[in-house]
Amino acid sequence: DGTFCNDRTFASNNNGNGYSLVPGTNYSAIIRLTQDSNKTATLKCSQESNKFSTTTSRGNSDLTYPIALITADEVALAGATQNLINENYYLNTNVYFWTMTPSRFESAYGSVSIFAIHYNGNLVEYGHARYTYGIRPVINIRSDVLIQEGDGTIENPFVLNLA
Repeated sequence: DGTFCNDRTFASNNNGNGYSLVPGTNYSAIIRLTQDSNKTATLKCSQESNKFSTTTSRGNSDLTYPIALITADEVALAGATQNLINENYYLNTNVYFWTMTPSRFESAYGSVSIFAIHYNGNLVEYGHARYTYGIRPVINIRSDVLIQEGDGTIENPFVLNLA
């Protein structure tokens, strides 16, 4: 059972409550990934309620299956940056895709904005959830699981030894 962090903590400049139309809500990833000068991604999950898992021993037990979407922080650690085209990192496949990280609740539109990845590899924080983009599901693999064969390509995927 892995833990998947959906960072829904409020940003330091936030005035909203996450559900009312006025004012809008800013989430902490918007500061961390787009506005701070150092744009530091994190894999730490600061709130227990944001730790999604299948059991209470690892998180909030809100998941039925141990799978989630990739986070904006994970994509940033792989090479995505806001306002910077990067077509040379392994997650970029020249298509838009969603992360599970919220950026804002837009009072003007009455909709949530979620981080997405632009087809050119750019981290986009204004992607309104009404758009049809792809997704990147993720699973967690224990550190003691060994690769039995394969090189990770689509033609020769990894086969894991789960014994």
